[in-house]
Amino acid sequence: MQVQGPVAGYFFAGPFERYEREFSDGCLAASPYRHDAIQSEVAGKTLVIRPISGGTTLRLGPAEDGGTHPLRPQDRGTREVLEQLGCQLP
Repeated sequence: MQVQGPVAGYFFAGPFERYEREFSDGCLAASPYRHDAIQSEVAGKTLVIRPISGGTTLRLGPAEDGGTHPLRPQDRGTREVLEQLGCQLP
């Protein structure tokens, strides 16, 4: 089936796609952490999100290709920012 690729890609997305789906397109859409206002990289199994305008760097994990688990805060600063911006945390 041709739908298999897009469906599998949705459920087994990489860390950047999961960030957009779980945070950037929702609770962070109007913040300095939206997808067009950040620099991001994967370091180990952590997705590192740096707002271009400055501020707290977010660290989320597990950041792995094909991951099925939701991204979770990896430190207190990340948790505080996400809670302040109204994000639902797993």
